[in-house]
Amino acid sequence: MNMFRKRALLCCICIWLACVGIVSADEKGPYRDGFIEGYLIDINGEYDTTFNYGVASVEYVAGDEPDYYWNYVEIEEYNGTRHILWIHPEAYFRIDGIPVRLEDFEPGLEVYGELEDGDLKYLESYSTQNPGYIPPGGKVRTGIVKKIDRDQIVLKELTGEENSYFTSYGTIVVRKGRTASLSDLYEGDRVKLYFDEVDSRLISRMHIEGDSVLVKDLYRGKLAIADDLSNKIVVEEAEVFRNGKWQEERADMQISYDRSFPLYMGGQQIPYQNMKYLKGKTVYLAVKDFFGSNKAEKMVIKNQYETAYSSKIEHINYYSDQFELDNRKNIRFHDGTIIIKNGRLVDKESVLPNSDALVIADGRGTDLVADVIHIYNEDLNNSNMGQNQLYAGRLSRITHDKVYLKDFYLLEYHDWVSFATEKEKDEKELYYDGDTHIYDLENRKKVSMKEFFAMDYAVDEDSDYVRDNDLKDWYAYIYTDGDRIASILLQKNMDSLLRQRITNGIVESVQDDALVGWKISLRDAKDWSSRNEKWMARNASLSIHLSKCMIVKGGRMIEPEELRSGDRLYIVRDDATAKVIIVK
Repeated sequence: MNMFRKRALLCCICIWLACVGIVSADEKGPYRDGFIEGYLIDINGEYDTTFNYGVASVEYVAGDEPDYYWNYVEIEEYNGTRHILWIHPEAYFRIDGIPVRLEDFEPGLEVYGELEDGDLKYLESYSTQNPGYIPPGGKVRTGIVKKIDRDQIVLKELTGEENSYFTSYGTIVVRKGRTASLSDLYEGDRVKLYFDEVDSRLISRMHIEGDSVLVKDLYRGKLAIADDLSNKIVVEEAEVFRNGKWQEERADMQISYDRSFPLYMGGQQIPYQNMKYLKGKTVYLAVKDFFGSNKAEKMVIKNQYETAYSSKIEHINYYSDQFELDNRKNIRFHDGTIIIKNGRLVDKESVLPNSDALVIADGRGTDLVADVIHIYNEDLNNSNMGQNQLYAGRLSRITHDKVYLKDFYLLEYHDWVSFATEKEKDEKELYYDGDTHIYDLENRKKVSMKEFFAMDYAVDEDSDYVRDNDLKDWYAYIYTDGDRIASILLQKNMDSLLRQRITNGIVESVQDDALVGWKISLRDAKDWSSRNEKWMARNASLSIHLSKCMIVKGGRMIEPEELRSGDRLYIVRDDATAKVIIVK
């Protein structure tokens, strides 16, 4: 189809729409919300004797293939507003949960659709006459996880409403096409929830559709140019926040930004088109990696004077949007505050009491508003929904699928807690299976389930054979999901746990050193202080050796070379030697 014919078709459609008044006066309706609900009016219908917009009416010269199919649907919202929606080339359709073709829909059906860039990407309907019945997984809700509280998830849905849903042991979790665990869920993740009953809030299946916004770096600089048309700004004297302080990055940098987040200055929301009048103002930018380049996902303009606090947030009043630090400073925060938690951008509801944080405040005297809140807290689990545990102890007995630990330790709130055992009934019982990763540190090899049971990792010290061969029980670091062992590191002697330190940080570089083997450089590191009961930020990068450690990612043991720059780590270390690393 030539360009003239395309333009003619588009002009006629626009004239017809203007005449009959079908398009809603609210241009931000489904195009803003990303979804539409209502009644199906027509599919590829004829509105004019001259122009037929269905696929079959597209005329082209014999031998040429049409370069565009004019598929569209007309949907009437519940409020009576009608919309003409073009069909996305990759759109898919379901009726009663079963995949169908577009032509299988009948006018008059109630439908729910999802849009992408204004085109209809998904359309579903139900043919059943029983409004209380849906096929298993037929009810679907999509949105952003705002809060996780054990088995409760608060979801911010496409409509803007916030609703609570619940998980159970039977909830199936899928992430990036693979079965996952509820412990893999982060606040800020985009999810699709499926339900088996129309009135149920119990999630039968959860698809974690994409990571929340991962923050690559936090920048500060002087606003030089703001281009409202291209959504780009130029920042002079750009600095990046590294190892607890601002470091010079470059003289100036151009960066694109995302307008989906509100822009604030001095605690007040301002329109993006007013940025061009703020030349010379300091701007804070939370930046993510966008196909190899930087993109500001959220930014805030400094209004008066900057003050930084590395402190514990003791109390929060969500009604007045105010929190109190352990130094008794009271600071306001708002929807535009850049809040970074677990390396991700989160909403203000994710800030919890007893959080250790860097707070960059704007204002003077007692009138302070938070421009940036960077929460230091990190744990084995992403939320209190997780059941991961880390044990260290002596292998007392091993059966074909069980391990019993004697005189063991459990890492609880970043400290090793001792559990002395006098009788067999006091020993910790854990389970292993064919998917458990077992590594023998002394012999530098992976161990099968059969070898683990058959070899002398746990012995009867009263037997003659054991005494004659000078055998002893081995020790282990064990990473579990509940009572199931995911990974286990075996070694002959027990480490001094009193010497060990808990550290979190971001991988700066990974290197295979010819002298010491694999090592990493860690930036933005924090050490847990038991005395102060908070995370203490380090002011320099940290080098960690990996030759004697267990590295766990996604519940499985990985090799050092699988670590990547930018990975967030939770580390149990003895000075510069890592013993256990959990990739977050």
